[in-house]
Amino acid sequence: MRETEPRKEVWCTLHPMNRITSSVIFTGIFATLMFSAGCTTKLPDQAPLGSISATGSLIPADISLIRRGTHILLVNGKKAYFVESKTENLVDFEGQTVHILGRAEENSVKNELPILIVTTLTSVQGGTHTWEIPALDLRIAVPELWKASMQMSIVHFVLPSEEIPLLTVTLAGSGSMPMKAAAYYLTGHRALRSVSATGGTIDVFIQNRSSVLHLHLDTASQKSMQNVDDIKELERAFENALERLQFLSDSEKMTTLSGSGIPPPCGGPANIVCRAGYFCDVTDAEAKIGVCRRLPSR
Repeated sequence: MRETEPRKEVWCTLHPMNRITSSVIFTGIFATLMFSAGCTTKLPDQAPLGSISATGSLIPADISLIRRGTHILLVNGKKAYFVESKTENLVDFEGQTVHILGRAEENSVKNELPILIVTTLTSVQGGTHTWEIPALDLRIAVPELWKASMQMSIVHFVLPSEEIPLLTVTLAGSGSMPMKAAAYYLTGHRALRSVSATGGTIDVFIQNRSSVLHLHLDTASQKSMQNVDDIKELERAFENALERLQFLSDSEKMTTLSGSGIPPPCGGPANIVCRAGYFCDVTDAEAKIGVCRRLPSR
């Protein structure tokens, strides 16, 4: 009888944030015809499966009763995994750079990002602060180091020891969107994005009813940020803020909708958990799908 080939372990590298090298570990029996030298167990443009150790930025994912994953892990600014955990409250780590140990599997929906199931999770940088700015109808979460100041309806976020704002947020008054920019949708609103030809500044315009919100990121003027990696971190933090940005009027509409008898869903293959003070009232026992309802007062 031929002896079974020994179990092998291969280390791959995902290029993380904060210049912290993250490793991806996975094990298995490798056939010579299937794998060449190096780390080749992943499909093109797909993060590896198996036992994973990865560092990246954690952001919330859209709610789905079919697809697994309540959050997304960004590695080098790109979406690598959906993330779920039964042991950690991932909401507490939103917008932070985290180090995750866990296991990655194929998602419950074909062609979606793999699902990374958390074993342990630790934060490797400071947290974020959520600012509510009624004058701009805005809720935005940015790193705690970004200190805010407001003049009329203009908000500046400034880094320590810097004089020129890193991020300026204001209303573009007329409600007209600039023409020369790449169009897309952000938080359900039409948006335009413009990056300077030489780099260093990013402008994002978001349509909100009859007004336009303008976010201007200026990394070129930050004298304390001369290192390329530091500048990339600022840009990634800005992208995280955009992913989580909310208009206060949208939140009010969702609250009104829930109060009108259409509560948010919970359960399902994605194992959506209700927020604090609510419980999941299962309406479909077979599919394990329900709706969130407020806990009775004591």
